[in-house]
Amino acid sequence: MIRSLYVRITVTFLIIVLISIGVAFLFTNQMFKRDARGQLPNQMEGAIDRIEQLYAVSEPASMKEFLEEMSNQQGMSIIAVSRANRLVTVGERSDIMVERLTYQQLASIFSGSTVRMEVFNREAGDPPMPPAIGKLVQFGSENWALFVQPDRFPQNSNFIWTAVTLLVTLLVVGCVLILVAARYLVRPLKMMTNAAKRMSEGDFSVRLPARRGDELGELAEGMNKMALSLSQLEMMRQDFVSNVSHEIQSPLTSIGGFAEALRSEEVTEAERDRYISIIKQESMRLSRLSENLLNLASLDSQQHPFHPQPYRLDRQLRDVVLACEPQWIAKRQTVELLMEETVITADRDQLNQVWMNLLANSMKFTPEDGKISFSLTGQDGFAVVRISDTGIGISEEDRERVFERFYKGDVSRDRSQGGSGLGLSIAQTIAHIHGGSIMLDPGADQLKGASFIIRLPFTPPAQ
Repeated sequence: MIRSLYVRITVTFLIIVLISIGVAFLFTNQMFKRDARGQLPNQMEGAIDRIEQLYAVSEPASMKEFLEEMSNQQGMSIIAVSRANRLVTVGERSDIMVERLTYQQLASIFSGSTVRMEVFNREAGDPPMPPAIGKLVQFGSENWALFVQPDRFPQNSNFIWTAVTLLVTLLVVGCVLILVAARYLVRPLKMMTNAAKRMSEGDFSVRLPARRGDELGELAEGMNKMALSLSQLEMMRQDFVSNVSHEIQSPLTSIGGFAEALRSEEVTEAERDRYISIIKQESMRLSRLSENLLNLASLDSQQHPFHPQPYRLDRQLRDVVLACEPQWIAKRQTVELLMEETVITADRDQLNQVWMNLLANSMKFTPEDGKISFSLTGQDGFAVVRISDTGIGISEEDRERVFERFYKGDVSRDRSQGGSGLGLSIAQTIAHIHGGSIMLDPGADQLKGASFIIRLPFTPPAQ
């Protein structure tokens, strides 16, 4: 149970409150005693004056009885000494006061001075008491030296009782409020714990209220974003599995169907050759798909071999165009190269795959007698490659998803012929590995042909 955050917060707060109450009580008690010591002499002098006035008004028959009455009413010990050395003592501490009284003090009082007399001994272990005050008074026609001392600190017991009552009330109210506050603090944490458990079980639809403006509100907002990201990731994973299954199932179905057809004895030699050609073509399609999937998985794992070295990027682009010359010549297409001499440090093999994928897409979707353009310039520490064609273009709804895996655009526009929808995704991943980017040219009309801009730093970031 002690592991519960609710119990820990409550116990911690209670300990803090108890320590604070103890320190406050000790500090307040000492302050009270100090103030009492400072005010007590004046109060006792006032008490002596009142005793003198009451004696003059009442004119008691017995000095002893009068002083005993004053002692009981005032809570004081009193000793009175006349000039004729007559001594009257009343009260609990009168004997100690008599022991501490000296002739010098009496002489000072009879000369008109006020005397303070310490009446406890710290070394002997006597309880600390305020000093006795001695002053000259007149009882009737005779002068007396009158000493008074409180039997205890005034109102000390009342102060302690009041302080204890106040602090106990504070403790009880504080405990109740701490329990409520701890429950209020722990409740959002419990909600977050339950949300985390649901997300760990695969439920990414959970959302937490993020209306708080404190750290817990920020944490709730972060968990909501994490749940949304995980939900999107799960949808992408499901789409990926579905797309892979579809891409594999289609050629397998074709291979199985035509292989079954080859078993028929009624198949002519020409049909047999055509069936075998289709089977071979579908097998190559499966091979390319598996190769692309392995390549993409390797790139995503960040364990893909990366061997940057300096080389001429303009020469690489020219070599890629020449390597594909038979294909674009067969469609009577024109390839235009406008390139500056540019040296970059990059993985030659990875970038070669980028250029091959982009050029293959341009040749595939550009009709006969069309035009494909390559340009290469240097801008702000980046090599900027622009690849444009005069093909069928990219529709508005396809532009935001053109780099998604297995996305092939509008089927009716024949963009799915012969491809798996992984080429642009692989190109984007390779560009990011090099610290660059690939995007559709925002200044080009994509409906009149596709145009891509690839930005690569001259020196890639540290891997």
